[in-house]
Amino acid sequence: MSMSAPSRIQRRGEGKERPGTSRAAKRILGFIWNNWLVLGFGLACVLGYFFPHVAARGGTIRSEYSILYGGIGLIFFINGMQLSPVKLKEHATNWRLHIVVQGTNLVLIPVIQLIIVHIVIVAGGVSSGTVDASILVGMIVVSCIPTTIASNVVMTRNSGGDEAAAIIEVVIGNVVGSFLSPWLIYGFLPRGGEFDSLKPAEANTLGPMYANVMQQLGLSVLLPLVVGQSLRWTFPKQVCWTLKTFYLAPLCSVLLMLVAWSTFSGAFQTGALTALPKSSVIFNVFLNIAEYILFTAICYWIASPPKIMAILVNGYVAESRLCLYLPGSMRRALTVKRMPKELVVAVCFCGAAKTTSVGIPLAAAMWSQLDNFTISSIQVPVLLYTVEQVFVAQFLTIFFRWWLRRTNKVDLDAESTVAREHRLAVAEQEDDGSRLGENISRRVSAELTNANMSQEKHVS
Repeated sequence: MSMSAPSRIQRRGEGKERPGTSRAAKRILGFIWNNWLVLGFGLACVLGYFFPHVAARGGTIRSEYSILYGGIGLIFFINGMQLSPVKLKEHATNWRLHIVVQGTNLVLIPVIQLIIVHIVIVAGGVSSGTVDASILVGMIVVSCIPTTIASNVVMTRNSGGDEAAAIIEVVIGNVVGSFLSPWLIYGFLPRGGEFDSLKPAEANTLGPMYANVMQQLGLSVLLPLVVGQSLRWTFPKQVCWTLKTFYLAPLCSVLLMLVAWSTFSGAFQTGALTALPKSSVIFNVFLNIAEYILFTAICYWIASPPKIMAILVNGYVAESRLCLYLPGSMRRALTVKRMPKELVVAVCFCGAAKTTSVGIPLAAAMWSQLDNFTISSIQVPVLLYTVEQVFVAQFLTIFFRWWLRRTNKVDLDAESTVAREHRLAVAEQEDDGSRLGENISRRVSAELTNANMSQEKHVS
């Protein structure tokens, strides 16, 4: 039975549409595969909301040990096996990197946050009941705590940045920040009115908090990192084989999902998210996103400043008369210049991030004399900021991967252009040389011919 012409045309049209549909499906699946960590964070949020008792502190899996020690420790153990000891040593003495990251994280961000908090107070946000005073206190706490321990290292590596620099800044930031953060909070907290009832305890109550933070930093960061570096130094071939065979690098992203799951569970278990005024929570959620993007942009601008700005600042700082008396290493640290792009990525992820490992126990210790609900309310901005920074940072990894690939492509194109111009110049020189040789040979042959003719005439 013969097929009619319209049906054949319809079948042909369907055949033409299928390749386009398959290409679109492949692109969608490729995007999901490349950014599966975002979906993993979404799953962690859902599990934390419906089953907060499982991964919260003191929950079923005892995440304060299994994840905060076991999971984070495994992340730094794998990073220790991956990284070159020479690179870690190089960044350990990079004073400009330390000044940029820690100065932004522990000095500039608290100042910006203090300005924002006072703007909210002056605008009547607290007096009208729109924003709870405990939320503003928690925002001050967030701004004064050091950079996070695990997520910024994983995000830096996933973006193609310099993860060795991120690890060095994690260690320095959490050691320095653990002692500096309480004094920053004492100095920046608002006073008067609704904030009189939210005064923290005396500084002599912070001893257990210091011990807890130093213990976690030593057991979950420093010890695994040293063990991983020792294995890489002793058995380099076996370590490389293990990393490739068992896909240990992607495992760090899976472990980061577990850290996010624990953070979400802690946020939902307290009940403060539902008990606080909705306007306060909504205000804090959207402000956190805006602040994280702002802080990341500031880190990018400081690490990779415009050339005009660098020249202007160096004229008043590094090249000033006062700095001429400083040691050369200090002058180099104060000199404003563009960092390598891989280092810029590490600065952006470390400078804007904050950690619950210091924020949560610090808030519990400083306000231990208050009721549990008030303590949980102060901790809400810490939990929300650290959760949201993971989500936003995952999207930033997409941007930074594109940025680094684009930069490398431009550099390769520039190199190929220079090489092509060099080849053309060499070819032109060779052509000029061959032409010059031909002209000389012609002149020599002409002169010989003239000489022979004159000699023949003379003989005749």
